[in-house]
Amino acid sequence: MNIVLIGYRTTGKSTVGKHLAFKLNLPFFDTDTLVEENIKMPIADIVATHGWGFFRAGEKDAVQALEKQKACIIATGGGVVLDKDNVASLKKNGFVVWLNAPLNDIISRLNNKRPDGVVRPQFTDWNIVEETIKMVNERDTLYKQAADYTVETAQKSIVEVGEEIYQHLVETGMLINILKNKKLSDIN
Repeated sequence: MNIVLIGYRTTGKSTVGKHLAFKLNLPFFDTDTLVEENIKMPIADIVATHGWGFFRAGEKDAVQALEKQKACIIATGGGVVLDKDNVASLKKNGFVVWLNAPLNDIISRLNNKRPDGVVRPQFTDWNIVEETIKMVNERDTLYKQAADYTVETAQKSIVEVGEEIYQHLVETGMLINILKNKKLSDIN
């Protein structure tokens, strides 16, 4: 079983995913990174050159390629839930965790420059606050429907969010199954 992290932009999916992958000694995949590697362009350039539809098609390819994984951590792009086939693919071998951040935290993070210099392309030509409110409201129900478990990230560090997920996996017995799958895939 895979651990799949969903949520809006800047909710910590990639950072929490890397933390969990390190803690559990599991492979880590980021669907946005896979799209960039497959198309050989940063997301901002993909969107500027080809549009969001082209990016979403690349995202769907990345999600389908990960269907074969049996024990890994997957961080998804914020819009992965817009396609019901993506959700079905991720749930096939995955436990889906929604990282739900307060709207104010999301807007604050979007307004800050990323240390790696990566630009997140906007969806509209509106200001970032209006756009974020609209998009979060549109996707909120989709995240709720897709999620097997939700972590409210407000006032929590990356480590605390990762620990909450880890503890849930331990308490439900899922961690044992994940580690068994890892052991089997290591043997094969």
